[in-house]
Amino acid sequence: MKTLIAIAKPVSWASLLLIVVPPLLNFNGSIDSSLMNQLLLAGTVIWFVTASLWMKSE
Repeated sequence: MKTLIAIAKPVSWASLLLIVVPPLLNFNGSIDSSLMNQLLLAGTVIWFVTASLWMKSE
């Protein structure tokens, strides 16, 4: 279980980048809205799954 927590914690923090960076790239004009929405959805799902694994242990 400690191995799973050790993996889930950095993955959950990295998934927060998928929630913060795409809107900035969309604002900059680097990506379009549909790609931004897909990345936001992926980041949200990944965060909820991985954060629930390590937060319930603390």
